[in-house]
Amino acid sequence: MTDTRLPQFISAKAAEYGIPGSAVAVFAGGEESYAFHGPTSVADPRPLGPDTLFHFGSITKTFTATALMRLVADGRVDLDAPVRRYLPDFRLSDEDATDSLTITHLLNHTGGWSDYLPEGGDDSLERFVAGMADLPVEYPPGVHAAYKNAGFAVIGLMLEKLTGKPYAEAMRSLILEPVGLTTAAFMTEELTGHVAMGHAAQADGTLDITTEWLPERYADPSGGLVSTIGDQLRWARFHLSDGGGVLPHELLTLMQKATTEVEGDYFGDGIGLGWFLRKVDSVPTVGHGGSMVGQYSWLLLVPERDFAVVSVGTAGPNGIPYNQDVVRWALETYLGLVERDPEPIPFDQARASELVGVYETATGRAVISARDERLLLGFEVTEQAREVIGKAPDFEPSEFGLLPDADDQYIVLTGPLAGMRGVFSRDSAGAVEAINLAGRSYRRRP
Repeated sequence: MTDTRLPQFISAKAAEYGIPGSAVAVFAGGEESYAFHGPTSVADPRPLGPDTLFHFGSITKTFTATALMRLVADGRVDLDAPVRRYLPDFRLSDEDATDSLTITHLLNHTGGWSDYLPEGGDDSLERFVAGMADLPVEYPPGVHAAYKNAGFAVIGLMLEKLTGKPYAEAMRSLILEPVGLTTAAFMTEELTGHVAMGHAAQADGTLDITTEWLPERYADPSGGLVSTIGDQLRWARFHLSDGGGVLPHELLTLMQKATTEVEGDYFGDGIGLGWFLRKVDSVPTVGHGGSMVGQYSWLLLVPERDFAVVSVGTAGPNGIPYNQDVVRWALETYLGLVERDPEPIPFDQARASELVGVYETATGRAVISARDERLLLGFEVTEQAREVIGKAPDFEPSEFGLLPDADDQYIVLTGPLAGMRGVFSRDSAGAVEAINLAGRSYRRRP
């Protein structure tokens, strides 16, 4: 069935944000509702629909994590075991960190290494993971949560070694076929059918087609999944179910329990096993987002209400606030749950002076400035990252404010990152050393 409110809302919201195409699916009250808006791309007038393939990016991590849990159920993997038990040649630059890194640290983003982009050449998972031996280790494993793609590449390599199959084949036998996801595939596979294109908004308001289907095998476990919106909702319903004989219910629910807490984080209040956890109106939710060049998505579950919503928009950077508004509308419309943003404190010059600077990883840099009694946050993609991922938009400076009664936590107030929360962290001497932005940790440049 289709709730007529849903297509009306997403069409109006897409027009507001300049999103050329979108698909949204909702499961509520035992019923599924779908809505589609717009064409395949600005150059292809075919309408988006139930058979359209979208690139769901990092939502793939929930698939990779669940496939690993099938091996946990079979007694072939121990979540508390060191990674080296399954990958004896695995190395980080710090020997103690290598020895203490566990499977759970991979799943909850507490591995502690710095961001990682591979050099050109062989794109296999084995080569990618071998390259991690040169990464600086910034925190001992288990101490600090910061979003990393590389941990899921390690899991992908484990799946290959333990099943004796390439990652995509292992995923198909462990998860995709048992759950009945008939359209799901990966970037490295030949895609046939109707594929939505991504877009980037230009300064003059025009949209450039940006999606490049890069067949990089190392990226499949962290962000390579392609499917219809229907298969994404089927995936969400699987994680609301008793496991359907595919995975024991106790392991499904274990994935949704906090393994580490986070403060002021974009993704929520805690991290489970492949999922991000957040309370909305005191009700626990479980979710994950996906960002690829020109396509942005979000999947959210409310297990105690048997509810799920999946949203994807085909333009950046406004696909981020678009999905946020869609998910918030669905929570309020179907469940009466309202997510409210906290109010920041007035501008404080002394505190602002502590924060101003440039914060970097291998993939991007956050630029913090203060102007006219406002704190501003800009974001730039590094040249190194552009060489790997292709076209990607920088974000113009957006206003943000610090939150009351929350040490160094902030909320973005304007622009495409509006509503995003994060936190600055300090070193042992009390100096600001990093910013958490969209879950990632960007370290301050001297």
